[in-house]
Amino acid sequence: MRYSEQQVNSELLDQPEFHGEPNKIFICSTPRSGSYMLCRYMINADLGIPHEYFNPINIRQIAPRLGLGASVQRIKWRRRTPLDRLPFGKAARAAEMSFLGEYIAALIPRRCPRGIFAAKIHFDQYLKVLDNPVGRQLLDGGLFIYLYREDLLKQAISTHFAKTTGRWGIDDTAVTIPASRPDFFNVAMIDRTLEELAEQDRGWRVFLGRNSLPAMFNSYENLCRNPADFVAAIASRVGIDPSSLREGYSEADASHAEDPAIPSKSEVLRHYLAFNQRVHPADIKPPTLRAQPMPTKIQGVG
Repeated sequence: MRYSEQQVNSELLDQPEFHGEPNKIFICSTPRSGSYMLCRYMINADLGIPHEYFNPINIRQIAPRLGLGASVQRIKWRRRTPLDRLPFGKAARAAEMSFLGEYIAALIPRRCPRGIFAAKIHFDQYLKVLDNPVGRQLLDGGLFIYLYREDLLKQAISTHFAKTTGRWGIDDTAVTIPASRPDFFNVAMIDRTLEELAEQDRGWRVFLGRNSLPAMFNSYENLCRNPADFVAAIASRVGIDPSSLREGYSEADASHAEDPAIPSKSEVLRHYLAFNQRVHPADIKPPTLRAQPMPTKIQGVG
């Protein structure tokens, strides 16, 4: 079944309560890198129920049915700043970690088929939600899968479309607020998105390198060619016999109708390239990259 994000957020895929220490799989991804496609293949193969469990939007939807509806409303989830050293900053961080511990304890027992807990995490979600002692304890001992996209420009345009429309999933549901004045051909916005994606990719590479984690690497393009083979390789790494996985799921023919009011991504790509070709190299200023917080080294992860 081609599950939507909202279906995975719901109780639809909840499992009989699991007791014990699960095998953990963490998909380290960036937007539009094929991570949800990998999640759907894993779910249909009965290899965990990977999902963006640590996306603040999803946390607010999942927490109430875990009995944490009141406490989640008090959590803001923001990146670390120098203000964290002040008393009120420390209190906010303590509240986040307390909630996160309760959330993890309630979530994992419901999402562990075969004793496997799997999650996909964008780097900004790691910085906001998991870059703390509770998050590092969760990550400890996990198998890490690093997904990236070989064509960064196509990834940036796809992300730009998702931000503009609010549509991030396989259907037409807007899960974030759409742009009030959509501009699909905005070259400057695409450039900023491209830089942000490159920064997030760098963040994951530093995280994996700093912790010397033997991650499984795969590109979006390669994943599209052989998704079932990659799922089988993941199963082998966590001690599951690949021959025991469910077979038959495919997204090769899955598609949805194009919105006639929205230009195609190929049109935007051509416009972007044509604009850049009109600019003389001497007129192009090097991008100004914002300082990206780097994750704390995690002792014992791997």
